[in-house]
Amino acid sequence: MSFSKHKKRYCKWFWDESLGGEYDHWGTSTYFMEVGHDLYAVRQIEIYENGNILTYDSSHLTDNYGMLCDKQFNEEDLREFAITKAEFEQIWNTKIPMNRSVAEMRQQ
Repeated sequence: MSFSKHKKRYCKWFWDESLGGEYDHWGTSTYFMEVGHDLYAVRQIEIYENGNILTYDSSHLTDNYGMLCDKQFNEEDLREFAITKAEFEQIWNTKIPMNRSVAEMRQQ
């Protein structure tokens, strides 16, 4: 299966380890990623076992909790963990992140 070099792709995976340190009590997490044609993350959502939610994109790359993934994805991982754009957008548009203000989210 060949992917278009200009189409964004979406993936989701469960991370079965906690963050450690002062955020260890958050528990495990599920990551949702929008990946650009260059195979780098464009938008990222992290949903933690305790209910905490973090989001990152070009307008909010990093903060005290973490950052937008800066590692290039590979095609195999994108195929294995693929989700639809609709699934990603539903999560992105309905979850309220704790690391961003309401005003910041409205500017997107």
